[in-house]
Amino acid sequence: MKCPKIALVLGGGGSRGLAHVGVLQVLQREQIPIDMIVGTSMGGIVGAAYALGMSPGEIARGLQAAMSLSYPKVPALRDLKLFSARARQDRFGMQLKLALGDKNFSDLRIPIILMAVDMLSGKEIQLKEGALVPALLATSAVPGLFPPVVMGRHQLADGGVIDSLATHVAHAHGARKIIAVDVHPPLASEDPWHDPVSAIVGFQLPIPSLTSGDEFLRGPTLMQAMWRSVRVMTWHLHEERLINHPPTILMRPDITGVGSLDFKDLDNPIAAGVAEAEKHLPALRQLLADVPQNVP
Repeated sequence: MKCPKIALVLGGGGSRGLAHVGVLQVLQREQIPIDMIVGTSMGGIVGAAYALGMSPGEIARGLQAAMSLSYPKVPALRDLKLFSARARQDRFGMQLKLALGDKNFSDLRIPIILMAVDMLSGKEIQLKEGALVPALLATSAVPGLFPPVVMGRHQLADGGVIDSLATHVAHAHGARKIIAVDVHPPLASEDPWHDPVSAIVGFQLPIPSLTSGDEFLRGPTLMQAMWRSVRVMTWHLHEERLINHPPTILMRPDITGVGSLDFKDLDNPIAAGVAEAEKHLPALRQLLADVPQNVP
């Protein structure tokens, strides 16, 4: 892969990643050329679809269909866990294959690197060759929600386990300018004990106390506290990496109130992505002026 002029780094975040679609709408309208994409989890899925030549609108519609079929809309089915993690992953894989076909990385119009982590060695893995759908399943295999994807000697899970916004990879590949889109909300803006991922993986919500004076049962369950502790650790690692590997432009769409598994609502996260990209129009236009496309 030759050194890219402009790299686009798309972070993970479940349905909040639909904000990437809004950002892409603005980049496309402003004719910002993207020479390389680095994607993690939902950012990888959106980025791969864009790299194949799909329009932002096509990506949004495809994602809504794929994810709504992968997660039953009836809460009772989720609670009873009739759809196992493996079944959800198989269903999601079928939807990806239906949308993308049997494409390989070599079929992409824009080179992309999908981020995953090997659950055996703990090493960060960059996926950039071979079949596309297995790589997309690997980069989006959230532990507890989907099982790891076996590739050779690796058991691969969502790259967000280490870092959901891999700006360091764009730097390592020599990108001159980096546009990064972070769709993880600040910790303080979340309601940690009502995260929709908790319901999918089987975490139980706290049981209200039967006595007005006893507040003990109103706290989180053990599993919810463990899930939250992982979220806190990854957030701090995420922020530290951004300091050490800063992008040229960092976009953080306001996706407050958008759940990580809320694929029924397309408009709000996409509009948030558009609004955030619009705020950065002067910087985007300056970036384009700083990297003339007729110079190798």
